[in-house]
Amino acid sequence: MATWLLTVTGNDQPEQLKKFCETIALMEGVFLDSQQTVMAGRVMALYKVCLPDTHIPFAQKMFAEFALKGVEVIAIDELDERSEYKRSEYKCAEQSDSYLVLDLKGQYRFGIDHDIRMILECHGAETEQLNQQYLGRSLVGEQQFSARIRARMSRLLSEPDLLQALHRLSPGLSIRLSVIEPTNALAC
Repeated sequence: MATWLLTVTGNDQPEQLKKFCETIALMEGVFLDSQQTVMAGRVMALYKVCLPDTHIPFAQKMFAEFALKGVEVIAIDELDERSEYKRSEYKCAEQSDSYLVLDLKGQYRFGIDHDIRMILECHGAETEQLNQQYLGRSLVGEQQFSARIRARMSRLLSEPDLLQALHRLSPGLSIRLSVIEPTNALAC
């Protein structure tokens, strides 16, 4: 786990700041402390956040995307130092030729496909195929969805962590997960 002190600034856009915080939460980030102030239409926020080490590259990518939307992370102070051993271990774990296949069924809500892809990406799964069907019961007013996702793994996967993140997104979600390993891998 990495603990960061994030300094965030931008125009006072509460909806963008909320999306920023939701993105950190989808990456299994935990807010340990936060402070915000608004002056002259500008916001300055300080967040103490704990993130799993495996989500750091994705978090940095997301910070760059939020900067384009007007919410800029101007400083990242790492409070927990990771040793060189852990850094080299992390780099080795990133290399994988595995594929993830997910079959999902559950309650539909607007944006759930985006949230699922974001969770997968922060766990090192780059979505290659997404087939989704909406199954609605118009008389009852319920909307269900069914999805099959194939994603290339950019690092080793922690299945329990991924399943936990998906269940937090939608508690009634039915999930069937398969990892396909390469068959012609050579030992180094």
